[in-house]
Amino acid sequence: MKKNKQVIIALVVVFGLIAIMFTPIGTFVKSKVQDDSHIAGMEVDLKDSDYDIDLIGHNGAKNSNLLDFKNSGEVVFLNFWGSWCPPCVSEMPTIQKLYEAKGQKVKFVLVAIQDKPKVFNAFLEKNGYTMPVYEPNSPISNNMLPRVFPTTYILNKKGEIVLKETKTRDWNDKEINTLLDKLIAE
Repeated sequence: MKKNKQVIIALVVVFGLIAIMFTPIGTFVKSKVQDDSHIAGMEVDLKDSDYDIDLIGHNGAKNSNLLDFKNSGEVVFLNFWGSWCPPCVSEMPTIQKLYEAKGQKVKFVLVAIQDKPKVFNAFLEKNGYTMPVYEPNSPISNNMLPRVFPTTYILNKKGEIVLKETKTRDWNDKEINTLLDKLIAE
């Protein structure tokens, strides 16, 4: 009896895999599983009003408004993070390296969400992070407020989103450096 049950389970798994690989069921499953968060335009419909967020500067940054960065005519690296967020913390060394390499040609805007300045400033100092960090000083629209942390956008000189990432990654890898170099040259 036990052997028959194992054979039935194995057959169900095999037929399920065949259905996923060779039928429209597979296309549907793939569309639900595939991570398109890094593709420009995916779930990104932001207006200028969504960028209108007053920012208090920390770590050497001056107070500003996010809309000013978007309309600056420069490439922008925008990251929503928190010192309370383990995935955010794990990608910070790569953001620091990218900032050291591109900070003269790219505007870096790291926005600390649900965090206290006393806490995130101590975190930045402890780790020797020098990139500019901001805290929001006005409401963030539902369209802009991240659903997951970290959430990162790269904007071209026209203020258009060319990349959105909703997961941790190595921000100093070849792909990102090549993308930024291309955007800087445009």
